[in-house]
Amino acid sequence: MVRTADADVTYDEPGTHTHSPLPVRAALAAAAGHGGVLPGLVVGDHGWVCGAGQLGIEAIGLADADDPAVFVAEAEGRVSVAVPLDDAVRSDYYRPLTRYVLNRACLSQ
Repeated sequence: MVRTADADVTYDEPGTHTHSPLPVRAALAAAAGHGGVLPGLVVGDHGWVCGAGQLGIEAIGLADADDPAVFVAEAEGRVSVAVPLDDAVRSDYYRPLTRYVLNRACLSQ
């Protein structure tokens, strides 16, 4: 399930994610088709990370223990980093992890 653009965002429900590589493949194909620069790194959920990794784009992403695809992709060398977490909790619980990753990547404001 994906929220619509006008949906009210509440932080007391789990985040939305996909297991399909199709959305990231469509986004990358659209960028390439319009002469855009493809990313050097994709950060995302199961489907986005595995889809980008299968295309040879460096990827890091979230991996839930009951969805082993990202861990397998990391072991195969297709995904650079699999971050284990519970993807069924409220997104605001991951603010400390988000801050840590952005700080380590020198991307924090």
